[in-house]
This record gives sequence, C-alpha cells and structure tokens, in this order.
Amino acid sequence: MSITKVPDEELLIFDHEIAAPVEQVFGAFLNPNLLHRWYGPTGWRTRAEDIVLEPYVGGMQRLSMINELDASVSCVLQSRFLAIDPLKELEYAEQLPDHLGNPGGVVVYQRFRFFPETVITPDGVGEGTRITVEIGPMPVSVHEEVRASWRSTFARLDALLKEDAA
Repeated sequence: MSITKVPDEELLIFDHEIAAPVEQVFGAFLNPNLLHRWYGPTGWRTRAEDIVLEPYVGGMQRLSMINELDASVSCVLQSRFLAIDPLKELEYAEQLPDHLGNPGGVVVYQRFRFFPETVITPDGVGEGTRITVEIGPMPVSVHEEVRASWRSTFARLDALLKEDAA
C-alpha cells in the first residue's frame, strides 16, 4: 500500500514553508547528523546514537524519541522508505508506537514533497522550500494534533537551517 490508497477522509494534508534551499531541507531528512537535531515535536528529542537511516527504497529509518521532561518515557518510530525522488519526494510506511513505545501493528503512510519557490515566513519573503505533507490513514479527530506536532517539528528544522546558514 501507499499514500495514494488512503481514503480522502483519513488523509491529513498541509504545507509548510521554510526559508532555505530545497537541497538543505531535503538533505536534513536524510542526514543522521542533522536529523537528530530537529526531528521531534516540542517536548521530545531524538537520540543521535539510536538513529538507523538507510536512504533507499525498502531501507529503514528508525528513531528513538525521548520525552524531555521524563526521560523514562520514550518511543521508537520505525519506517520503511517506499519512494525517494531526490530533492522532490520522500514516502514512508511508519509503524506507530504501541502503548509501551515500541513499533506496533498500526501503519501510517507519510509523503513529503519538496518545492523550491518563493516563500513567506516570519522573516519575510524570499527564496525557500514549500513542503507538502500527506499523512494517513488516521481519524479526523487527531488531524489537528498531528498537524501541530509537525508544525513544532518544522520549527526546529527552521531554526537549525538558520543556525547552519549563519
């Protein structure tokens, strides 16, 4: 299965704009030295030493996320790459964590499309990258929570790319 088979009502789609070239934004998804510095919503961090990243179709991405307020709370995100189109698209099948934080039996599909274009960010208008995110299947009742989680994750990516550009 892939994202293209997810029913429309169970598919979350949104855009995010980043004031950085598509090469840097796309690269941050596939570079473990960068990934651990930005991946995860507010209140969570990704442990660098636990990252497994095999950036080819069928390859694995495995991340351990630790709660910043209680390090005894953690979860493992485990995905397989379904598509990689350099500088354009990444698609994964991700096993959602179970109640113990381990990869469980529920799978969601995630596709990230990267578009170089003029973007509007809090810093103004300029050249950058628009990311279109598609995630599903998931109930509509969790769409806003998932979108907010990704927005806070992308805020970390924004900050990292600004820091690296300075």
